[in-house]
Amino acid sequence: MSHFQLIWLSSAIALLGTGMLTVTAIFGNFLTSRITQKFQLTRGQTFKYHRFISILGVVLILLHPIPLVLAQSTTGVNFAAIFVPFLAEKKVTIIAVGVFALYVLLVVLVSSLYMKYLKRKLWRVVHYGSYLFFGLGFWHGISISDQFEPNAEVNLLDPKKIVLQVEIVVLLLLVVWRIVRYRNQHKSTQ
Repeated sequence: MSHFQLIWLSSAIALLGTGMLTVTAIFGNFLTSRITQKFQLTRGQTFKYHRFISILGVVLILLHPIPLVLAQSTTGVNFAAIFVPFLAEKKVTIIAVGVFALYVLLVVLVSSLYMKYLKRKLWRVVHYGSYLFFGLGFWHGISISDQFEPNAEVNLLDPKKIVLQVEIVVLLLLVVWRIVRYRNQHKSTQ
């Protein structure tokens, strides 16, 4: 594969991963809604699907830098730069943002895998870290270009960037919906 194809593959894997995590964020919000709880829709396989898709999304996010390492002479990304911020030779800051997003994502994943051992409030606070992951991850995804030359411009009309922008809008709408739902629930209990 050419370096251009490896960079494209990395972006495609990341988009698929963020897409799956966006779906699980929607799904997770659905699982916590009153309608879901009223009709007991959280029984059975629903939660297992949420967890499975989440883990698959995390795996894809973990895999997406590997093609960049394979194209190291073009990207400046070595294996250590995937896990240690500011070690990349090019796009240092924006790749570091991606590394921080990965750390947040891994903390959320581990807390979810061990949620039955954590207090519910603690787990919930840590799980809200997924919004921090999305913020950092989307910043990383929108800000990085497929060109690893200095001052390479980002084309926001690139189809991959448009997909990412749609995911951002969906998640922003989800956050607004969750805030409105929270406020309405607390008004009804007062």
